[in-house]
Amino acid sequence: MKVYLKRLFICVSVIALIISNATYAHSGRTDSSGGHRDNKNKSGLGSYHYHCGGHEAHLHPNGICPYSSSSNKKNNDSSSDSSNSKNKIQNSTTISVDRIAINESQKDLYVGETSKLTKSIFPTNATDQKVSWKSSDENVVTISESGTIIAKGIGSATITVSTSNGKNDSIVIKVKRKEEEKNNRVINTLVDVNNNKISTNSNSKNSDSVTGIIILGAIGGISYWSYRKYKNDKKK
Repeated sequence: MKVYLKRLFICVSVIALIISNATYAHSGRTDSSGGHRDNKNKSGLGSYHYHCGGHEAHLHPNGICPYSSSSNKKNNDSSSDSSNSKNKIQNSTTISVDRIAINESQKDLYVGETSKLTKSIFPTNATDQKVSWKSSDENVVTISESGTIIAKGIGSATITVSTSNGKNDSIVIKVKRKEEEKNNRVINTLVDVNNNKISTNSNSKNSDSVTGIIILGAIGGISYWSYRKYKNDKKK
């Protein structure tokens, strides 16, 4: 009787173990790695496969879950898209011009001369850096879109540079003839065409000339008197 009971107990234990293994293989329960054994290879994936993340039976090539990798890639792509969107938003931000300045100071030019004006925009990374140049009197000075000025006639004109948002700066350009640039010591002569008279504006020079003539005359007179006296003395 005891032998019978012992054999019965062994048979029941074996059956229970088989049922337990079979249940553990496809009962949905997983171990700490997210997988379980498949002794009969019902999944066709071998004796051990994974169900991590609630996904269907699968393997982990090189120890990496394909579903987890896909999820990370998706997250990375999402993060990248978010970063790109943020960059686009930042790049679309407009930086306005705060100030503009002409680099050159007041200029004096002769008729027919040309010169180049340059400008500086602040901040230097302003989005819209287009400018326009304008002359207050194009009969005196003209200016191109690139800042090149041409002296046209005698006088003065104000050159202004402006930005799209209304910031501006300006300088004065004076234009004169080359003949007007004379040394202060040179005498200005006025010619009266009708009377053919020449008058001088230098009183100091006239005075010096008269003084010179008087001195020369005096020297000449003294010399002549000395000569005559010498002749008379010799006759005696």
